[in-house]
Amino acid sequence: MTGELPLPRFEFRPDQPSIWAMLRQGVGNPAAVIPVAILEQPAVQLPGPGAPLIVAAPDLVREVLGGRSESFTRDRFMRRLLRRSWGRGLAAAEGEDWQRQRRAAVPFFRPQMVQQQLAAFAAAADAVLDQLPERAELDLVDFSARIIARIVLEVLVDGEGFADPDAAARDVPALIRRIGRFTLLDLLPLPERLLDFKNGIGRDPAVRRLKALAAQLAAARKLGAARSDMIALLEGVGPIEDNIRGLFPAAMETTVAGLAWAHYVMALRPEWQQQVADEGRALGTSIDLGQLVKTRQVVNEVLRLYPPAPLMARSVAQDMELDGYPLKAGQPVLIAAYAMHRHRQLWDNPDSFDPNRFAPGAAPPDAFMPFGTGPRMCIAAQFAQAEMAVVLAKVLARFVLEPADHQPQVSLQVTTHSVNGLKAVARQRQG
Repeated sequence: MTGELPLPRFEFRPDQPSIWAMLRQGVGNPAAVIPVAILEQPAVQLPGPGAPLIVAAPDLVREVLGGRSESFTRDRFMRRLLRRSWGRGLAAAEGEDWQRQRRAAVPFFRPQMVQQQLAAFAAAADAVLDQLPERAELDLVDFSARIIARIVLEVLVDGEGFADPDAAARDVPALIRRIGRFTLLDLLPLPERLLDFKNGIGRDPAVRRLKALAAQLAAARKLGAARSDMIALLEGVGPIEDNIRGLFPAAMETTVAGLAWAHYVMALRPEWQQQVADEGRALGTSIDLGQLVKTRQVVNEVLRLYPPAPLMARSVAQDMELDGYPLKAGQPVLIAAYAMHRHRQLWDNPDSFDPNRFAPGAAPPDAFMPFGTGPRMCIAAQFAQAEMAVVLAKVLARFVLEPADHQPQVSLQVTTHSVNGLKAVARQRQG
């Protein structure tokens, strides 16, 4: 539509980075060294011996993520990030341990189980909306985090009534910044404990508070009655405290980022906001995803434009060739999901917001992978998409979102987010 406010986007480098730029920027923020050519080509090789190959073609992404464990393994930075958040829990586990924990957790995320949680998603949104005045200037990340924290502490892990979801929502961003911080030291073969110490992980107040909360919740489970949350499925299979602690960043950060972007985009696209609001207002006490057709289209399009995991890393296990690129054992391969979702050869008008790409009956886009693919694909993908749809519909049923005087600065560091926040004005919907 003419006159629409532009949606913010990440700008890849206009040129090929130097080896010095790779060292100075690429370790802590890999997206900063990816050239804009990745939006036109299936893959781009960065300069220097052993430098990453950047991949954005769907067939290559599936080859890297699709289970060829003899050819590709998880990158050491990804292993380190997951260990810092999950310990020995589900997402950080390897081999037989990972398979055992994943098999145990899978039933909780099947469609019929997700359907049973929709009312809880709506109740979490209402609990936060009830606290809003008739008009408010919202920090959309903080607002979304308060809702998702309630879902984490009521659906995924029983918060025992003593866990403060607002406090957890405030602490998780600091946790993510701390565990996702990488420097040139991380390139050296130093002990993991020393690297953690240098990064100040154990001294960070937010990390310590969330760790203490996970320990408290794990200890309480040993004394109380049986529960029916996701963590209950992992009892006796994986480390409970580690899995509770890992849920805070895993179940909050990516979903919060996606939901905040959805709220922001709706503030800029009132015609779609109205359609989502209409579906939200038609919801009764019994909720079915079939009632949220337009809302789910919006969620998918937001996840295309702002994928929660914009970059995924793998390491080459043995010397090989990928699409004509020679790769050495240990060389990193970066899957650029953000670039794939906006690739000039894969999408029509890739930077425009068009939820009709996901209309019923439309062919599933081959290049749409917001939660990855293959054996390590996010186990909670359907849960997160349903969560976002129900919350978005409930929010817009009660409040109109309008643009604020604010221009986001998009970053792809860990998640697709705005380094200076996302803001909108919320006004109580009338009639």
